[in-house]
Amino acid sequence: MIFYFVRHGETDWNVRKKIQGTTDVPLNETGLRQARELAEKLVKENYQIDRVYSSPQIRAQVTAQTAAHALQKECVILPDLAEMDLGQWEGDNWSNIEAVYGEKYHYWNAHRRYVPTPGGECYNDVLKRVFKALEHIMKRETGNVLILSHSAIILSLRCYLAGLCMDDETMLQYRAKNAEVVEIDAEEIKKAIRRFEQEEKERWK
Repeated sequence: MIFYFVRHGETDWNVRKKIQGTTDVPLNETGLRQARELAEKLVKENYQIDRVYSSPQIRAQVTAQTAAHALQKECVILPDLAEMDLGQWEGDNWSNIEAVYGEKYHYWNAHRRYVPTPGGECYNDVLKRVFKALEHIMKRETGNVLILSHSAIILSLRCYLAGLCMDDETMLQYRAKNAEVVEIDAEEIKKAIRRFEQEEKERWK
């Protein structure tokens, strides 16, 4: 079983480098074109996909539904695939956040695995709910699936699978482009879930 993770198409906030998080920003014209091109790629290259899963946010849903329609497959919405909740920092940009929040920003940046943004989530929260969603999918499916999600979801998962710390420089190398396909084998996911569960047990002893 293979998971094909895809980040949604472009939005105006992507272009303006604004922090989206849970804010429901629609695709722009480029994003709509990217969704169509993704759908065409999946059909033309004969991707074997049994079902499509999506974040509930409109930018992911529209990208997912475009692909699902082309593949003639069902599109299922899973809330746990939503983008990371970045709390009070949504709608701003990272340069301004650093300037305004100063020490608080730098502390979060150095400890982002377990330290949440003000009013938001930490990356460990994100991993916990994403693994929950992937377990649900693996119990339901036997074939390959397409998952439409978001930048923080995909990069945190890939970083964790690689066994690397979640500092800014490390995570940036795993950032997916809009509508880019990232292939991950389900066996890798299963191993990661077992490791994560063990870490959580040790953490709360």
